[in-house]
Amino acid sequence: MRSCNRVAGKRAIIGEAHRILKPGGLYAIHEMGLAPDDLDESIKESIRKDLARAIKVNARPLTAAEWRALLESEGFEVLWHGVEPMALLRMRRNIADEGLAGVLRIMRNVLTHPDLRARVIEMRHVFNTYGDALTGIAFVVRRKD
Repeated sequence: MRSCNRVAGKRAIIGEAHRILKPGGLYAIHEMGLAPDDLDESIKESIRKDLARAIKVNARPLTAAEWRALLESEGFEVLWHGVEPMALLRMRRNIADEGLAGVLRIMRNVLTHPDLRARVIEMRHVFNTYGDALTGIAFVVRRKD
């Protein structure tokens, strides 16, 4: 991992999980990821900048290899990891996650709040632009010791 800045927050959260778990304790996370593992650094940086602009948060997705290295460096053994296409703003995924009533509430909010609508449209554009490289990624790890 080239930049300490992009993992400092993640390292702090993972370190806290390690601190509060007993040896052998399990920790599961799901995050935004990047693929493939050898994705060019310039593409990673473009994705990060566009995500930060779109969602107004300094999102720093990592590749599966980068996530694994980070988790292992904080004292965890990776038991399982899975990767799925980014489906955060896809209707079918939203209905599965939020239910029809939840999706209707979200749609009402998007339609009645211009700033929110612009942000969602920009997020969707970023997800569509980098669809092959953006993923959902999950890990189940066990605290060593």
